[in-house]
Amino acid sequence: MHTNPPLLSVRDLVVKYRVKGGRGGLLTAVNGVSFDIHAGSIFGLVGESGSGKTSLAHSIMQLVQPCAGEVLFHGENLAHMKQASLQKTRRNIQLVFQDPLASLSPRRSIAQTLIEPLDHFRIDVAGKRHARACRALETVGLEPDVLQRFPHELSSGQRQRVALARALLPEPELIIADEAVSSLDVSVQARIIELILDLRQNLGIAFLFIAHDLAVIQQLADRVGVMYLGKMIEIAPAHRLFRQAAHPYTRALLEAVPVPDPAHANPVVLQGEPPSALTPPAGCVFHTRCPQVMEQCRVLEPLDTQINEPGLKNTAHHVWCHLWKE
Repeated sequence: MHTNPPLLSVRDLVVKYRVKGGRGGLLTAVNGVSFDIHAGSIFGLVGESGSGKTSLAHSIMQLVQPCAGEVLFHGENLAHMKQASLQKTRRNIQLVFQDPLASLSPRRSIAQTLIEPLDHFRIDVAGKRHARACRALETVGLEPDVLQRFPHELSSGQRQRVALARALLPEPELIIADEAVSSLDVSVQARIIELILDLRQNLGIAFLFIAHDLAVIQQLADRVGVMYLGKMIEIAPAHRLFRQAAHPYTRALLEAVPVPDPAHANPVVLQGEPPSALTPPAGCVFHTRCPQVMEQCRVLEPLDTQINEPGLKNTAHHVWCHLWKE
């Protein structure tokens, strides 16, 4: 268990978007989500497309203003910070996007791309910024000659390493990686995962790693949060979640992970599609697809239940499901 205060605390966060056209209305992308990330740890966030993972990341970065709740960094509420303080905090929280080809400007060389955050945050004197960019490339396993090239001249793996190098340059305490390896082939994925683990080990950087691939999360995360239709439905230490998942949705995701064994039973496939976030179901948001649905699931929203292992006072394993009771 962590005895130090968390680096990042998300408390009861709500993010809504106004939908234009048709009947309009509000779409609730994130609905009352809470979790902590400690310094030097990796928190994995998983869920299907549309579960609210990216909206959550953008609201942490204050790119999207939440409607309710708090994002605390070192105990300070980002929403209440003055612009100068928020600018300083943004240096300490960096974001890596899914598609580096889209997030890196095609008109800028890699050198210009890497030096930009140094200029923006006024880091180091101008004459030393080129050398600093070289060191960042070396940290992610790229040669200095990459500086003269453009994004389209690099492989997908090299571009993602450049994106990581760019995030590292301001020397952040936390990096939010949003589907940062999902567009890469398996061999390149493995090298990026190894790089992220090295950065955590050598530089003490914490990560919020967002993915839909549980096999990737299993290799990286210390703790895992599972989202469905804007809600957090399970949070647990990674080793416990993968050994003893509590929520039916989490178990379905785990069963869907491919296993290279012909004797392995076919996974249980969830029926139907997630409901619209414009008109979420009453009760448990998962009840329309749950194979273990009960009558109370249709009308009552499940509360946070903490699951304890025998002999341990607190395993910090939380589940929002009527199948579990205190």
